[in-house]
Amino acid sequence: MGALNVKGYYLAKYELGNWMILLGRILSGFILMSLVNTVAAGDYVAPRGPAGKPDLNGVWQIFNRANYGIEPHAARASLAMIEGGLGPVPAPSIVAIGSLGSVPGGLGVVVGNKNPYSKQGLAKRLQNQSAWLTSDPEIKCYLPGIPRANYMPYPFQILHSESAIFFSYKYAGAVRNIHLSDPGEAPIDSWMG
Repeated sequence: MGALNVKGYYLAKYELGNWMILLGRILSGFILMSLVNTVAAGDYVAPRGPAGKPDLNGVWQIFNRANYGIEPHAARASLAMIEGGLGPVPAPSIVAIGSLGSVPGGLGVVVGNKNPYSKQGLAKRLQNQSAWLTSDPEIKCYLPGIPRANYMPYPFQILHSESAIFFSYKYAGAVRNIHLSDPGEAPIDSWMG
């Protein structure tokens, strides 16, 4: 009986030691994250190009849910919802695509959490939401346009010089050229500016 107690004592001491190590690692992680956030939020100065303007060259990616809505929003079963017996339910046309039509919750990217829509702008947003499956460019594999292309959860690259800025998007292989001086009339229609 005494041997079991000794063995049980050592086992309990071993398990307690593991918990203490795990707790120490978790606390260390929290301390490290708070230090990183403090440094990141400090006096950061973006790199500058030759003319003193910000150097935006590089690969960028958005890590938020702005593609689904730029204001804070709760998770929901679908981008297109209709009123059901007990509350909003996914529109019948969305049910066919299953979880592809679901919306993860997001904190939003608008300062003050409310986009100051005009009455016409708010009406257009509600119209777009109600016709999402038939009018959204992404559903049809069309180019998303600007600024939505930057809100999508895929990386994009910016290359710029003193005379032009070039955006290369992973989504649909889209590209956008911005000439910093007037290039004249576009030879063909374009949707990315």
